[in-house]
Amino acid sequence: MPLLLGTGVGVAYAEPLDDVRTEILDFNGSSATIQVSWNQEDMVSQYEIGCVSCFPNISKVTTENNIILNEVTPIGEKSIALLYVIAYDSESEIIKANQIFVELK
Repeated sequence: MPLLLGTGVGVAYAEPLDDVRTEILDFNGSSATIQVSWNQEDMVSQYEIGCVSCFPNISKVTTENNIILNEVTPIGEKSIALLYVIAYDSESEIIKANQIFVELK
């Protein structure tokens, strides 16, 4: 398994989104199609939604308050997928963020 190292400058603080929901639309035993939806925020100009457990990682951007992710895979041999939603303001600053654990079954 490859080791990923990263460095960063600065610190980002974000409030969690109030209502993030997931629905597994399809699961074939190894990957899933998942709809992710969340509460609409007036100050948000765009959302980034991604899958950390997927290989390769998935990342999509939208201005809507829902998205469908395909080929979502779990962490290693487990049945848990790790997703995230990040909300950005009009100056591309992070204002809200959530991690989402989804049990694939």
